[in-house]
Order: sequence, then structure tokens, then C-alpha cells
Amino acid sequence: MYRPFRYLTALLCSVLLVPTAQAGLKVSLTERSQWPWPMKTPQAFDVASRAELAVFTEAMADADARNDATGDAASLAKWKERMRQVVVDNFAKARETCAAGALFCEGAVPKDWDAMVATSRAGLAKLPAELAPWYAEQKPFHQGYVAELVRLAGLFPKVTSEILPLSPSERFGLEMPDRSFLLTFDDGPTPKGGSTDALAEQLRAQGIHAAFFLLGNNYEARRKATSVEQLRALYSGMCVASHGQEHRSHASWAGAVAGMESFHSKLAESLPEGQTKLTLFRPPYGQRNPDILQALERGGMKNMLWNIDSQDWHASNSGTKAAGRVLSLMLLWRHGIILFHDIHPKAASALPRIWSETRGSGVHWVDCRSE
Repeated sequence: MYRPFRYLTALLCSVLLVPTAQAGLKVSLTERSQWPWPMKTPQAFDVASRAELAVFTEAMADADARNDATGDAASLAKWKERMRQVVVDNFAKARETCAAGALFCEGAVPKDWDAMVATSRAGLAKLPAELAPWYAEQKPFHQGYVAELVRLAGLFPKVTSEILPLSPSERFGLEMPDRSFLLTFDDGPTPKGGSTDALAEQLRAQGIHAAFFLLGNNYEARRKATSVEQLRALYSGMCVASHGQEHRSHASWAGAVAGMESFHSKLAESLPEGQTKLTLFRPPYGQRNPDILQALERGGMKNMLWNIDSQDWHASNSGTKAAGRVLSLMLLWRHGIILFHDIHPKAASALPRIWSETRGSGVHWVDCRSE
């Protein structure tokens, strides 16, 4: 009786943690199964990166031409300026390993958005035939991904999210070196023996040090069933971080700061060996306000968001599609913070493919203990 009950509890938690506003949202997914060449060298990674950047550029330029975005005009303009510069800068990085006749290497390196659009359209117009299936798969993915970003930008700042900063001190991953990525996991821990335990073992086996953003309610339930020593061992080699006491918007919850600070004092007793202080926080849904950021600053903590979202919580997603989405976005963003959830099993099946396909590519998995 115990195991089915434990499974049902974890399943109910995963459902309840999906915000009502997001439950019916369509997310853009891809298996990224049609790319024909392995990414086993930095040069091969850059070829794939240039291609993904070109398709995203085309999708964003087409969306601009339709002019169907709605919401806060100032936030939309700010996001567009920021995103365009990210794309131009990343394409220049991806061009550094260009060889004669290589894909998207003709002509001068684009210096601005208009040149980037022209370069992308020209390159996509003469793709080799073997890339036609890949383009057919990735074009709708990037169209959907642009729509996701535009929607978040239109809601900001009324609904805060990872789309734009509220403070220069916030971490999004763009400050990391090229090809550097940090793995992060939200909403745990699961009951003992659940997906958090399996995922932590999987990461240790790969020598990867990830950040786990623990949720107060789930932490307290696990704490009652185990010892402090067992919790420390669970997160050995990882970083323990805070996701707040309750999974609700910290931008509108009057008790957010008090709940956060109370939880942090409890969580501090379960830090793994080598971690002396709680330093990282991530608000549920990325929703925060200046009061939250000021409280974090008083406590010597940093707000860490993300720029690569696996969307592994979504019912239409799978381990294969989560891997395809993350790989596509790694090639687009070229560095950053990747968001998974350890209360869902999809990360465990997505990560081996991500690691396998990027091995030898120059990708560096950032040690959370250096953050």
C-alpha cells in the first residue's frame, strides 16, 4: 500500500504545482531528430548553432512583420532589442570556427539585426537537400518558441517572469562563458526513493554538480520522514537552493518574504557537505517584485532565474521532446541556465541524450558550487 500511495502523492504534487494560468498553454516542442551530423567537436556544435540561430531569426522576423504581438509595448520593445542583440552576438560566436564553404559562413559576419535577417534568409534558401527534413521539423518549433517569448514579454511587468530582469543583480545565465550551461531542478524533494533520489545519483555518476531549488512544503514532508544526515547525503555534490515556502506567486503573496525567510532558516540545517551557506533563490514561476529582491539582498542571496526552459512539466512533453527542446535552445542561446523539475521523471530520460549529443562539442557543465 505504501508505494502506490507515495506515487500518488508525488503525482498530485506535480499536478498542483502547475499554475492555473499555464495549465492550458501550448508549448513548443521538438524531438530534433532530423539533424544529420553528430556534434562531437566545437566546430560541429557551431555548424548546428548557426543553423538554429538562422531559423529562429527567420521566425522572429516573420513575427515582427505580422505585428500581431499584444501587451505592454515598452516591455515588448525592450525584449526585442535584447533578444536581437543576443542572436547577433551568438551568431558571431558561432562564425568563429567557420571553414571555407561551411554552412552559413558566406559573406561578412552580421553586425546588426537587419544583416542577421538577410544572412539567415539567404542561407536557409540554399540549404543542402539533406537538411530539408531538419528544417521542416525546426521551423515550426522556432515559430512556437518565438510566440512563447512574445507572450511573456507582453505580460511583463504586470506578470514578471524570466523574460526580462527587474534588477541587474539577477542571474539568467547570459553572464556565463560561451558553451557553458548550469543544470537546475525545481520543486523537490520528492518522497524518499522518488525521482529526486534517482536524479541526484544520475548526476553524481556523470560528475555533474547541479542546483536543486527546494520547495518548503515538499522539504518539510521529506524532513519528517528522514534525518538531516540523510538529506545532506541526498544532495551530496549538489547545491541546495530555495524555491520558497509555497508554490505560489511571490509577486502577489503578502506573506512571501516572511515565509521565505522562515523556510531558509530551516533549510540551512540540511545543506550538503561543502556548502556553508544558502545563497540561491528562485521564485515560483519566476514571479517576483522589488520587496523579494530586497529581502534576498539583506540575506546575502541571489535571485537565479533561467533562459532555457525544458517545459518538462507540460503534459504534452516527453523525455525525448524535452531533450530535443533543450538541445535546440542550447544551440540558440549558446550559454545559460537550464530549468528542469526533479518532481517529474522526464529529466532523467532527457539528460542522457543531451550529455551524449554534446560530448566533445566544447559544452561545459558549470559547477553550481562556483555560483
